[in-house]
Amino acid sequence: MTIGSSLVGLCDRVVNWGKVVHGLEGFLVAVLVGVLLLGWRDLAAINLSDQLAALLTMCSGMFFGVMWEIVEFVLDWVRYSDLQKSNSDTMTDLLWNDVGTVLGTLLGLRLYCHVLQAGQRQDIGRAARWLVDGPDRVLGRHGVLLSMIVALLAAAAVAALWFTDRPLPGLAIV
Repeated sequence: MTIGSSLVGLCDRVVNWGKVVHGLEGFLVAVLVGVLLLGWRDLAAINLSDQLAALLTMCSGMFFGVMWEIVEFVLDWVRYSDLQKSNSDTMTDLLWNDVGTVLGTLLGLRLYCHVLQAGQRQDIGRAARWLVDGPDRVLGRHGVLLSMIVALLAAAAVAALWFTDRPLPGLAIV
């Protein structure tokens, strides 16, 4: 029996497996964002307190959870995939994501401030600067164009979702 099939069997047996996944994803996103944010702050000498960095990290993890739930909602609406069982399922997914985010923020900031050496912090800061520099240059040069493209894509997505399971105007139902 392979490890993959064992894990699939485990997922089928654990009733609230999705809650574990949502908690872990919030935790991992918060640890990653928190450590990268503090590294970037220190490398760029930005005046950002640890408390504000923790708040920004928690908001980033919670935003990730909300976006995940929106994707599940759209997939349910368009493909009838039944990812969201009920409103309470969605809310408990968000709550587990929030719990994981808070715990991940605490661990990430604790690791960065008390465990990592100065050289490791600089390496993390350089990695964070590398991640930020590319999008910064692109947005600096083409920000207005990219904003218009994103707005058009959002409008097209809303229009496409509006006509899901509805006839298109001017076309006969066959």
